[in-house]
Amino acid sequence: MLESALQILKMTGEGAVLVQKGRAVFANAVAKAALGADCVGKRVSELFGETVSGSQSSDFLAQIRLQERPYLLRVTHSGGEQVFFLRPQEELPAVLNQPFLYALRSSLMNTELAAEHLRAEAEKLQNELLLEKLSVVTRSQFQILRMINNASLVLSLAEGDAVCAPQVFDLSALCEELAAGAGALVPQLRFPCNCGKRVLLRADPRLVKDLLINLLSNAVRHGKGCSRVSLSLLEGEKSVVLAVDDDGCGIPAEELPLVFDRYRHGFELSQMGAGPGLGLTAARLIAQLHGGALLLESREGRGTTLRVSLRREDRQTLRAPEAGEGPLCTPKELLTGFADCLPPCRFCGQLMD
Repeated sequence: MLESALQILKMTGEGAVLVQKGRAVFANAVAKAALGADCVGKRVSELFGETVSGSQSSDFLAQIRLQERPYLLRVTHSGGEQVFFLRPQEELPAVLNQPFLYALRSSLMNTELAAEHLRAEAEKLQNELLLEKLSVVTRSQFQILRMINNASLVLSLAEGDAVCAPQVFDLSALCEELAAGAGALVPQLRFPCNCGKRVLLRADPRLVKDLLINLLSNAVRHGKGCSRVSLSLLEGEKSVVLAVDDDGCGIPAEELPLVFDRYRHGFELSQMGAGPGLGLTAARLIAQLHGGALLLESREGRGTTLRVSLRREDRQTLRAPEAGEGPLCTPKELLTGFADCLPPCRFCGQLMD
C-alpha cells in the first residue's frame, strides 16, 4: 500500500512530502526543489515552521513562504500518515499599482462629498425615499473603500513598502472590542470572544486590527447559515494564535485549494459582487510580516476555522501600555471592514456619525 502511494506522489505535479510520526520519510523532486535536497528525515517544524507543526488538525490549508516565494500548503492524512502538498502561488500582478489606487481614492472622496450634501438636503426635506437610495450609494462607497484599502495594503506588503510601527498593546482588549463592534453591526449573529487574561504583544496594532477585521468579515460573508462567529486567543511560548471560527456551511473539499487564490471571493456567479477577494491575502501577508502564518480548516456542513499565528517576544520584556494607549476601532473602520456583508440600512447618516 505504501509503495503504491509513493509511486503516486512521485508522479504528481505538486510538491509532495510524506510524513510519519512528525518526520518526512519521502519527498518528490518538486518538494526537494522547494525544501532542499536534505529535507527527508527532518521534522515538520524544521520544514514548515512551528505554526504548521502545531496545528491540532490533520487536514488543513496554510499559506507559507519558502525561499522568499509564496506557497499554498495542503495537508491531508490517511491512517497514521500525513501528506503535505506544495503549490507555488503567483505574485501580485503589476496591473494594480499605488498611483491607480490613489486616483480611485480621490474619485471616491469626491463622490462621498456629493453624497453628504445630498443627504443633508434630503434630511431637511424629510425625503425618506431619497435617504433610502443614498444608503445604497453609501454602502457601495464603503465597499469600494474596503477594496482600495485591502489592495493598497496587499501591494505595500508584497513590495516591502508597508509602514510597520510595532508597539506593545493589549491584544486581548483589541479582540474584545472588535467582537463587540461586530455584534453591534450584525446583531443576528453571536460573536463570543474567548481571550482569557490580558495578552500583551509587540506588533503594529493598525495592521493586526486590519487582519482581525478581515477574518471576522470573511466569516460573516461566507459562513452561510451560521449563527455565531467566535474569536479566540491562545498564548504559546514563541507566538500567539488568533482563531476565528464559524458554525456555517463550510467549504466543499474540491474548492478548498482555491480559497486563497487572489481575486477569488466565491465560487458561484451570484457571488461575483462580493468584492475582489483580497481579505485573506492581506491577512496572510500581515501574519508573515509578524513572523507568523495563516491556516484554514473547514468541513462542509460544520463550519470553518481560520488560525493566524503572530510571533511574540519574551513576555517578561514587555511593558504594559498606559491607559488610553491601546488601538481603537472607529465606527467607520468597522463599517468599511464589514461593508460587503451589511444591508444598506446600516449606512445611514446617524450610524456613521
